[in-house]
Amino acid sequence: MKKFDKQFASEILQYALWFGIVTGLVEGVFLYAMQRYELLRGQITYLGSGPQVLWVAPVFDALFFLLAGVGVAVVAQFLPQKLAKQAVFFVFCFLAFFAWLLIYLSGRLNPAATAILGAGIGYQISTVIFARENRFASFAQRTFKIFAGVTLALFVLIQGGFWIQERVATSNLPQANESTPNVLVIVMDTVRADHLSLQGYERETDPTLKRIASEGVMFENAYAASSWTLTSHASLFTGRWPYEHKADGGRYLDETYPTIAEALTQRGYRAGAFNGNFETVTSHWGFGRGFLHFEDYYQTLPQLAVSSVYGRFIEYYVLHKVFNMEFSIDRRWGPSVNRSALDWIEQDDSKPFFAFVNYYDAHAPYISPERAKFSNLPNPGGLVNTDWTTADIYNPKTPEQVQGEIDAYDGGIDYTDQQIDALLKELESRGKLDNTIVVITSDHGELFGEHGLWEHHNSLYKPVIHVPLIVWYPKSVPQNMRIDTPVSNTFIPAMLLDMLGEPEQTTFPGPPLSQLWVDPASAAGFPDPIAEMAESSWVNPNHLSIRGDMVSVISPKWQFIAHEFNGVELYSLADDPNQENNLAGENPAALDELKNYYLDLLSKLGMTWPYDNK
Repeated sequence: MKKFDKQFASEILQYALWFGIVTGLVEGVFLYAMQRYELLRGQITYLGSGPQVLWVAPVFDALFFLLAGVGVAVVAQFLPQKLAKQAVFFVFCFLAFFAWLLIYLSGRLNPAATAILGAGIGYQISTVIFARENRFASFAQRTFKIFAGVTLALFVLIQGGFWIQERVATSNLPQANESTPNVLVIVMDTVRADHLSLQGYERETDPTLKRIASEGVMFENAYAASSWTLTSHASLFTGRWPYEHKADGGRYLDETYPTIAEALTQRGYRAGAFNGNFETVTSHWGFGRGFLHFEDYYQTLPQLAVSSVYGRFIEYYVLHKVFNMEFSIDRRWGPSVNRSALDWIEQDDSKPFFAFVNYYDAHAPYISPERAKFSNLPNPGGLVNTDWTTADIYNPKTPEQVQGEIDAYDGGIDYTDQQIDALLKELESRGKLDNTIVVITSDHGELFGEHGLWEHHNSLYKPVIHVPLIVWYPKSVPQNMRIDTPVSNTFIPAMLLDMLGEPEQTTFPGPPLSQLWVDPASAAGFPDPIAEMAESSWVNPNHLSIRGDMVSVISPKWQFIAHEFNGVELYSLADDPNQENNLAGENPAALDELKNYYLDLLSKLGMTWPYDNK
């Protein structure tokens, strides 16, 4: 064996860094630009959602190419130097072009075919470089510091820009009224109400929620405005029904209606959002409006690691496909969300805060640290797995496997409950909780085979839109009060402004939920909640949402559902809790009443169906 050539190995590593940074800079620009035009597909669909990718991609690619360079340097010691140099240039050129090709071809062409194409292009380019090795070596040496400097500059400009922007915006906030309370809105993503002991569930998945409800107001029949995150959060933020804001079926939340964050910053609040659900509740989808500090992606080291093409490629094709890893490593758990929220809250005591917190711990795949708490199985859950694909969620399951999914889901709710407890106790220890309005709800529920459906964004049956809703603020909210009037959590923004002393506000239509505990007699005239779901072409083909729009109206006695494919359904909420007996044909009067209620709402905007303007 010949002596190890340190100088040649050093040259290889220098080339590795140069190729890695250049690959990453080009990749970052491509990802960011193509994300703007929704051209990304497959496993990289969500990459490039923020400008951070412009510096994250070159940093990760530099590390990845450096690691590859170490391997190449070792192998090169066993080859003739001429062949070794040809191999070095080929490997790095192949890696560069394979990454760039994947940006467009992911989800459009088999990765193996993309690799062959990348190898062909890489070979051609590497032969040109090898023939001009001295000139290329000089060029790489001259430009390395330039490209590294560009990467550093992007990091400073982007991250520093966010920091400066937040501080300037904070300093320009108007003076809030004296003794103005803080506001904390918590969304337990994917939590259906009937899996809480508060709603009579046999398992105590929610000890913290039970305690908070005993000290505040609980709405027993609260409904989300849709059965999936984007549309439901759009209604939570704007106080508007889906047919108004139209953020559904792949449409962004636009600037037609103000958000609660905008309303509160105009009143002197620092507004910050901390999201476990970084795929949908993002600034990219329009939810950052009004927030001075908004966290969706690029918040943890695993998220940074899989923000490049190779990071995501390795995660999916190596960690998942080869080593059977259950979930994406960029998943953000409750403790991380809590740390960020608490750190941000602590930064400034001179202004009231509005903190929005989304916990993703109960969402599929159901693999929280408490997944086995309620199960006899050692490792329940993980079969309904939307981290990698939605294609497999309807695979046949044994009764034991179905129960395992439910057990693990319940464990996820319990784990979320623990995170809420930790957050509130920490706020209490810092002396901030007593002057904080706390609202806890969910954006939608979940189905476990009911009506032949799994997961959510599939229908508007009760389990997928019936959600918890608790309001806590001992200074003005009654203790241990339960309200059984059907309500929508869409009315939360109007309630918050009412609780802040603005009952006549017109920013959010309402009515405010607080009206129901101040004047219980108002329940008789309270509007029935509605839920909507637009046709969505990308969902699992077994979901009803792939076959047309759907709308639902919930009255104290009935739930009415209309679907472009399934027709109309009417269920008695009291007599048919599992919604197995469609009474639409037997109760035309009730059917017409609820249908006309919905059509009357539409007519106020000159509409006849919610998505006329698709």
